[in-house]
Amino acid sequence: MMDNDKNQDFEKVLDLLEKKGSSFAIATVIRTMSSTAAKPGMKAIISDKGKILSGWLGGGCVTKAVCNTAIETLNHKKPKLVVLSPDDLKKDLKELDNEQIFHKKNYCPSEGSMDVFVEPFYPKPELIVFGNTPIANELIKFAEKFSFNCVQIKNFEKIVKLNLKQNSEKYIIIATQGNYDLSAIKEAIKIKANYTGLIASKKKFESLKKTLIKDGFKENIRQITCPTGIFISAIMPEEVALSIFAEIIELKRSGEIKSNKY
Repeated sequence: MMDNDKNQDFEKVLDLLEKKGSSFAIATVIRTMSSTAAKPGMKAIISDKGKILSGWLGGGCVTKAVCNTAIETLNHKKPKLVVLSPDDLKKDLKELDNEQIFHKKNYCPSEGSMDVFVEPFYPKPELIVFGNTPIANELIKFAEKFSFNCVQIKNFEKIVKLNLKQNSEKYIIIATQGNYDLSAIKEAIKIKANYTGLIASKKKFESLKKTLIKDGFKENIRQITCPTGIFISAIMPEEVALSIFAEIIELKRSGEIKSNKY
């Protein structure tokens, strides 16, 4: 197979994974010493199960360590450098390991050394907005600017099946503001989201909760954050949208909401 064909195959696999919304890692050889089959610049796409889908890194002694590291980077959402070396002077390579580097003895007869950078990739995060209000429309603008996939549900009389990615991070904002609030909340509960925020006052939410409990949604109420957004004294729709999207970014980056609530 010619190099151009290999590049095409690599790109096709990447495109397919992105369309499916799959998580994967890309391993890139960045340095080699002595005799190694793989050379700097060689890459491989590794699935979230630790299987090489495209590309080549060398023999089994190399690929096993890199594939295991790929799974780890996907789980911890951090890239890592794999250092493969035949160095017998280091009695316990594990002592050298840290969050950024994984050391592994190379048992291949070639006794070569190589460094492989393993980087995790995830589907684009998705913002699902319920409502056709000014705040809802401003939220879509923010999400598109930050490369979120956006889904907006405007018609609650005819809700179609949402085409969401299986492994994507999902953030829901209920911005109905008095129109079909309960219907939107019940639909949002069906989605396994990382965050579900409701634009409403605490008093309004207390009223909605009574109906939700009566309708059998008592256990699901804890999924909903209300009021949603970081307090910035927002008034205008674009300001409210900014406060909400800031909270989404905070959760996305840190894994928790740290800012003071209302």
